[in-house]
Amino acid sequence: MSGANTFFLDLVLAGKKIEDFLTSVVKGARALGLIWGALSGPVLAAAAAVFYDVVKTVAAAESAASAASTGNVTGAITLSETTLGLVQQIISDFKAGEGTILADFKALGIKLH
Repeated sequence: MSGANTFFLDLVLAGKKIEDFLTSVVKGARALGLIWGALSGPVLAAAAAVFYDVVKTVAAAESAASAASTGNVTGAITLSETTLGLVQQIISDFKAGEGTILADFKALGIKLH
């Protein structure tokens, strides 16, 4: 009978871990949605392009996935010319003091010196 109790307890604990994980995902998605929903088009475009390039690179190359898993993300990811152009424009706008971009960076907690 103790084996059944252990199994049931393990099942309950696993269920609780899954529930906690899903709750975290929902809370995180809500917070991310609030942040991303407030960002301007140029910053969203650059962020989406970087995300796309990262996912594409990791999915396409086992070596990139391996390098990324060891912490060598910057050496593993190849950004397209379009993505680099979007990022460079955002940084240029930030340095020029463009209000919308400054607000986006502040919302994201990004500081450039």
